[in-house]
Amino acid sequence: MKTTPLLLAIPFLFQNAMALTPVSDNFNARLLNATRWTSESGAGGKLTQSSGRVNYTTLRASDDDYAVLTLRNNRPGYNENWQVILDVANSAGKGEEVGVGMMIANGADPLDNVNLEFYGTGPRGGFNFIGITDDFDDISQDITARPNVTKGSMKISFNKNTKLFTFWYDRTGSADGFKWERLCTFSPTGKGGDRRGNWKMNPAGGNFTVAVFGYSEDQVVANGKASFDNFVLKAGN
Repeated sequence: MKTTPLLLAIPFLFQNAMALTPVSDNFNARLLNATRWTSESGAGGKLTQSSGRVNYTTLRASDDDYAVLTLRNNRPGYNENWQVILDVANSAGKGEEVGVGMMIANGADPLDNVNLEFYGTGPRGGFNFIGITDDFDDISQDITARPNVTKGSMKISFNKNTKLFTFWYDRTGSADGFKWERLCTFSPTGKGGDRRGNWKMNPAGGNFTVAVFGYSEDQVVANGKASFDNFVLKAGN
């Protein structure tokens, strides 16, 4: 995906945060919980909570459509074990041109971030990892698994001892219990991991911001074609 629009949105979204507090949201209410989430969108992208999930749609097609929800008051720490889980669905059939997923960013510098995205089925579908340091995205370093499914679950976990993010996917989703498959690891210290970048994290008080999003490139995305549900942020990895 083109990450620039999402990155431009981040400085406005990541405000007034604190240490990790467990969060779960099944998005079953009539409206999005505005005390929990901050929303931001660009071009024609839109996130709407309905039918017990959050749907990503576009009002029109441009090359930079996106919409982001960011947790307002929860920043998991650099010295905590934690994990974020999300159910995802994507039947748009457009590969990497339409995606939903999660973003974790350096709380001190949003231009350092990792993304786990879901593109659905097809030769350009699957679950895809993207690692960005200092706003530099080397797409040759992306790591993708292609289980050829239109729905599933994703997890990003962080280990306080190894200082590694681990990226996971489940090809059937949460309804039948998780069966996690490891995609890759990323080190924000610049050392170790399958991929790495030096985020210059504060060793005493560093933390991370958490966002979920939808995006598309030159596509009209109808309601129900790309969505996410059952967000969980909790301790442990």
